[in-house]
Amino acid sequence: MPRFDAREIGNWEQDVASLAGSLVHEVKNPLSTLNISAQLLLEEMGAPSTPREQRAARRLQVMREEIARIEQIVSSFLQYVRLQRIDGRPLDLNALVGRILADNADGLERAGIRVHFHPEEALPKLLGDEALLRQALLNLLRNAEQAMPEGGELIVRTRTAGGPAPRIEVEVTDTGVGISGEQLPKIFRPYVSTKKDGTGLGLPTVLRIVRLHGGSLRVESDPGQGSRFIVELPLAAGGGAP
Repeated sequence: MPRFDAREIGNWEQDVASLAGSLVHEVKNPLSTLNISAQLLLEEMGAPSTPREQRAARRLQVMREEIARIEQIVSSFLQYVRLQRIDGRPLDLNALVGRILADNADGLERAGIRVHFHPEEALPKLLGDEALLRQALLNLLRNAEQAMPEGGELIVRTRTAGGPAPRIEVEVTDTGVGISGEQLPKIFRPYVSTKKDGTGLGLPTVLRIVRLHGGSLRVESDPGQGSRFIVELPLAAGGGAP
């Protein structure tokens, strides 16, 4: 099975993102104006009666849809570049994962995805920012869901990892379309997406959050067989049980 360790990626994207972040606000304002103007034009047209008016209405609607997509990309980028520091506190990872899965259970069920959560009992606490880790885990969940358009199995595990510096691992496995060996080294680069409607910032955001926590991220995948993402995070000082 092809594997890739995201530690092989340098930190150059953080410097680029910091420089570009100041441009985001300047882009969002004219986009908002364009969107409102297109909506007002559609309202003024009312119900188009001639073929020419119908074509104009369709084009205005396409403009609004494309503007909305650009706004989504810009908002995702702004969220990405704002990731500079964490509010690290002792955190119960099992409880956090359990809440995320419960909150998304209905949507996953509707998508035909069966969820299996295997938490390690008495898992030690990790040192983390709950809001950011929730965002990272949600991104991995969404990534797995999108990889299984026909439904499938989602397996989430938590466990301790031994070694000189004991850590906690959270593993997210899907039975989806998988990722080719050629694509694996690219999926953590900003604006690289294997999905038609993807922004290309979901997995880079996960990687950045994990790195801010002093952790690491690995992925194993086979086309047609699914993918496994493994996040390693440091224990809280003392490594006490929750």
